[in-house]
Amino acid sequence: MGEERTNRISVVLAADDTYAQHAAVAMTSVLANTAVPEQVAFWLIDDGISSRNKDKVRQTVARWHSRVSFLTIKNKELEQGFVSGPISRTAYFRLDIPDIVPADVERVIYLDCDLLVLDDIRLLWQTDLAGNPLGAAEDPGILTSAGKKRNKMEAFGWREEDSYFNSGVLVIDVAQWRVRDYAKQLRALLAKNRYRHHDQDALNELFEGHWTPIPLRWNVIPPVFHLGWGVLKDTRARRQALEALRDAAIVHYAGGYKPWEYDCKPGFNEKYYGYLHLSGFKDAVMPQPGKNKSHSWSHEAARLRWAAFWNKVLP
Repeated sequence: MGEERTNRISVVLAADDTYAQHAAVAMTSVLANTAVPEQVAFWLIDDGISSRNKDKVRQTVARWHSRVSFLTIKNKELEQGFVSGPISRTAYFRLDIPDIVPADVERVIYLDCDLLVLDDIRLLWQTDLAGNPLGAAEDPGILTSAGKKRNKMEAFGWREEDSYFNSGVLVIDVAQWRVRDYAKQLRALLAKNRYRHHDQDALNELFEGHWTPIPLRWNVIPPVFHLGWGVLKDTRARRQALEALRDAAIVHYAGGYKPWEYDCKPGFNEKYYGYLHLSGFKDAVMPQPGKNKSHSWSHEAARLRWAAFWNKVLP
């Protein structure tokens, strides 16, 4: 048992019943791209997942000789978090991870459900946090937007040189979180603030100056794979985005355009469909359109063509 704990790679996700399928697809992508799937232990925070869908999740990981445990949130305060846009209350549950995973779990990788892992998760697991409580990738969507960055500076009292991370992929030193009770501190911040970017803002405010940057390739979000103008005109952001895009380890479909909302589109979501067909949800009716009718495929396709052009011509 001791050797098993030493070799175990603990990965945490959170899902309600609707997102159980997408969690299973993300898990499949993890397992399909690691040399040691049997060492991966999943912890899925359960926000009302049906028994039927739990069985499908179990079926998904069993194919790879992995395992999944379902966790129940203990702190009801997190269920009252401010939500807007595509964010649901489930997103807040990551803040309670240290209190709900078993006591022998000292480090975890947290993953959002709307992403695909395309490289060996062991590489991310081995991240040196340099004594910091978490590791994360910078968020170019915030940092290259003058308005959004100014908003963060004013809200948090930051300096121009301070950075900001995306919370969809986190390497968490669970042992340190427990000792310092960071979960309690985060809940206190959320109780007194109505953050524009929800729990992500709370995490950034609390850990400012005390988080370890991980390579952007481990969280390639839309501002990166779209190569938006804000990223292109910023020399540092452009260089990092191109490097990440050309060697993406995690593609994260943050924001409004989700891969399951459309038919299979090469260059956008074909990998999602590929991993779906390897999961326990392979018989799901697809696509599954979202509620926002303004998210037309033509708009997304135009952005992807723009990105493909710049990816080709820029060094």
